[in-house]
Amino acid sequence: MKKIIGLLALAVLLTVQLAQAQTYNTKSLGVAAGYLFDTENVQGGIFIHLPVSKHWRVAPSINYAFSNHNRYNLDINGDVHYLIPFAGRFSFYPLAGITFQSWRGNALQTDKELSNTINKFGINAGAGFEMNLSRRLDLHIEGKYIFIDKFHQAHVSIGLGYKF
Repeated sequence: MKKIIGLLALAVLLTVQLAQAQTYNTKSLGVAAGYLFDTENVQGGIFIHLPVSKHWRVAPSINYAFSNHNRYNLDINGDVHYLIPFAGRFSFYPLAGITFQSWRGNALQTDKELSNTINKFGINAGAGFEMNLSRRLDLHIEGKYIFIDKFHQAHVSIGLGYKF
Protein backbone atom coordinates (compact mmCIF):
# COMPACT_ATOMS: atom_id res chain seq x y z
CA MET A 1 0.00 0.00 0.00
CA LYS A 2 2.85 2.42 0.85
CA LYS A 3 4.45 1.75 -2.55
CA ILE A 4 1.20 2.54 -4.38
CA ILE A 5 0.74 5.82 -2.48
CA GLY A 6 4.39 6.71 -3.13
CA LEU A 7 4.01 5.99 -6.87
CA LEU A 8 0.80 8.07 -7.03
CA ALA A 9 2.52 10.97 -5.25
CA LEU A 10 5.47 10.74 -7.67
CA ALA A 11 3.11 10.71 -10.67
CA VAL A 12 1.28 13.80 -9.39
CA LEU A 13 4.56 15.67 -8.81
CA LEU A 14 5.83 14.80 -12.29
CA THR A 15 2.54 15.91 -13.85
CA VAL A 16 2.65 19.25 -12.00
CA GLN A 17 6.32 19.71 -13.01
CA LEU A 18 5.51 19.01 -16.68
CA ALA A 19 2.51 21.35 -16.60
CA GLN A 20 4.67 24.14 -15.18
CA ALA A 21 7.39 23.54 -17.76
CA GLN A 22 4.90 23.92 -20.59
CA THR A 23 3.45 27.22 -19.34
CA TYR A 24 6.57 29.31 -18.81
CA ASN A 25 5.64 31.91 -21.44
CA THR A 26 2.05 32.86 -20.72
CA LYS A 27 0.15 36.13 -20.42
CA SER A 28 0.47 37.71 -17.00
CA LEU A 29 -0.52 40.92 -15.29
CA GLY A 30 1.18 42.06 -12.13
CA VAL A 31 2.71 44.57 -9.78
CA ALA A 32 6.36 45.41 -9.24
CA ALA A 33 8.50 47.39 -6.81
CA GLY A 34 11.90 48.75 -7.71
CA TYR A 35 14.77 51.06 -6.89
CA LEU A 36 16.54 53.65 -9.08
CA PHE A 37 20.13 53.81 -7.85
CA ASP A 38 21.43 57.14 -9.16
CA THR A 39 18.43 59.23 -8.14
CA GLU A 40 17.75 57.06 -5.05
CA ASN A 41 14.03 56.75 -5.77
CA VAL A 42 11.76 53.85 -4.82
CA GLN A 43 9.32 52.81 -7.57
CA GLY A 44 6.01 51.02 -7.75
CA GLY A 45 4.24 49.96 -10.91
CA ILE A 46 2.24 47.55 -13.02
CA PHE A 47 3.30 45.36 -15.93
CA ILE A 48 1.83 42.96 -18.45
CA HIS A 49 3.68 40.13 -20.19
CA LEU A 50 2.36 39.25 -23.64
CA PRO A 51 3.88 36.23 -25.45
CA VAL A 52 4.72 36.73 -29.12
CA SER A 53 6.20 33.25 -29.72
CA LYS A 54 7.56 30.33 -27.71
CA HIS A 55 10.54 32.30 -26.34
CA TRP A 56 9.73 35.97 -27.11
CA ARG A 57 7.40 38.30 -25.24
CA VAL A 58 6.73 42.02 -25.00
CA ALA A 59 6.57 43.52 -21.53
CA PRO A 60 5.09 47.02 -21.29
CA SER A 61 5.07 48.63 -17.84
CA ILE A 62 4.20 51.87 -16.09
CA ASN A 63 6.09 52.90 -12.95
CA TYR A 64 5.91 55.80 -10.53
CA ALA A 65 8.99 56.85 -8.53
CA PHE A 66 8.12 58.29 -5.14
CA SER A 67 9.68 61.59 -4.05
CA ASN A 68 13.29 61.74 -3.05
CA HIS A 69 15.23 65.01 -3.00
CA ASN A 70 12.00 66.63 -4.27
CA ARG A 71 11.99 64.62 -7.54
CA TYR A 72 9.13 62.50 -8.83
CA ASN A 73 9.19 60.25 -11.88
CA LEU A 74 6.66 58.56 -14.12
CA ASP A 75 8.10 56.15 -16.65
CA ILE A 76 6.54 54.09 -19.41
CA ASN A 77 8.59 51.15 -20.71
CA GLY A 78 8.25 48.89 -23.72
CA ASP A 79 10.66 45.98 -23.22
CA VAL A 80 11.18 42.74 -25.14
CA HIS A 81 12.25 39.56 -23.30
CA TYR A 82 13.83 36.41 -24.76
CA LEU A 83 12.98 33.57 -22.34
CA ILE A 84 15.50 30.79 -21.74
CA PRO A 85 13.78 28.14 -19.58
CA PHE A 86 15.73 25.80 -17.32
CA ALA A 87 15.00 23.32 -14.51
CA GLY A 88 11.28 23.14 -15.33
CA ARG A 89 9.87 26.22 -13.65
CA PHE A 90 12.68 28.77 -13.98
CA SER A 91 13.54 31.14 -16.82
CA PHE A 92 16.34 33.57 -17.48
CA TYR A 93 15.80 36.42 -19.94
CA PRO A 94 17.89 39.16 -21.47
CA LEU A 95 15.85 42.29 -22.19
CA ALA A 96 15.99 45.39 -24.34
CA GLY A 97 13.51 48.18 -24.87
CA ILE A 98 12.59 51.82 -24.90
CA THR A 99 11.50 54.14 -22.13
CA PHE A 100 9.78 57.49 -21.73
CA GLN A 101 10.39 59.28 -18.44
CA SER A 102 8.79 62.39 -17.04
CA TRP A 103 10.61 63.90 -14.07
CA ARG A 104 8.92 66.57 -11.93
CA GLY A 105 10.01 68.56 -8.92
CA ASN A 106 11.49 71.86 -7.77
CA ALA A 107 14.96 70.23 -7.59
CA LEU A 108 14.99 70.15 -11.42
CA GLN A 109 14.53 73.91 -11.82
CA THR A 110 17.62 75.97 -12.72
CA ASP A 111 18.14 79.72 -13.09
CA LYS A 112 18.09 79.39 -16.88
CA GLU A 113 15.02 77.16 -17.01
CA LEU A 114 11.76 78.05 -15.27
CA SER A 115 10.14 74.64 -15.82
CA ASN A 116 10.16 72.00 -13.13
CA THR A 117 9.35 69.16 -15.59
CA ILE A 118 11.77 67.21 -17.78
CA ASN A 119 10.57 64.65 -20.35
CA LYS A 120 13.08 62.27 -21.99
CA PHE A 121 13.19 59.15 -24.17
CA GLY A 122 15.80 56.45 -23.61
CA ILE A 123 16.84 52.82 -24.02
CA ASN A 124 16.70 49.91 -21.53
CA ALA A 125 19.10 46.96 -21.46
CA GLY A 126 19.35 44.24 -18.83
CA ALA A 127 18.34 40.77 -17.72
CA GLY A 128 15.86 39.02 -15.47
CA PHE A 129 15.12 35.79 -13.69
CA GLU A 130 11.60 34.36 -13.43
CA MET A 131 10.16 31.53 -11.35
CA ASN A 132 6.73 29.94 -11.74
CA LEU A 133 5.39 29.78 -8.18
CA SER A 134 2.21 27.96 -9.21
CA ARG A 135 -0.07 27.53 -12.21
CA ARG A 136 -1.31 31.10 -11.76
CA LEU A 137 1.56 33.03 -10.13
CA ASP A 138 5.08 33.92 -11.20
CA LEU A 139 7.82 35.91 -9.51
CA HIS A 140 10.51 37.83 -11.35
CA ILE A 141 13.63 39.75 -10.39
CA GLU A 142 14.98 42.12 -12.99
CA GLY A 143 17.96 44.40 -13.35
CA LYS A 144 18.45 46.89 -16.14
CA TYR A 145 20.38 49.97 -17.04
CA ILE A 146 18.46 52.96 -18.37
CA PHE A 147 20.36 54.99 -20.98
CA ILE A 148 18.70 58.41 -20.93
CA ASP A 149 20.29 61.85 -21.31
CA LYS A 150 21.23 63.30 -17.86
CA PHE A 151 19.33 60.49 -16.08
CA HIS A 152 21.41 57.35 -16.80
CA GLN A 153 20.90 54.89 -13.99
CA ALA A 154 20.73 51.31 -12.82
CA HIS A 155 17.35 49.91 -11.87
CA VAL A 156 16.43 46.73 -10.00
CA SER A 157 12.89 45.43 -9.42
CA ILE A 158 10.90 42.49 -8.12
CA GLY A 159 7.45 41.65 -9.44
CA LEU A 160 4.58 39.25 -8.84
CA GLY A 161 2.42 38.33 -11.84
CA TYR A 162 -0.96 36.61 -12.20
CA LYS A 163 -1.05 34.33 -15.28
CA PHE A 164 -4.24 34.25 -17.32
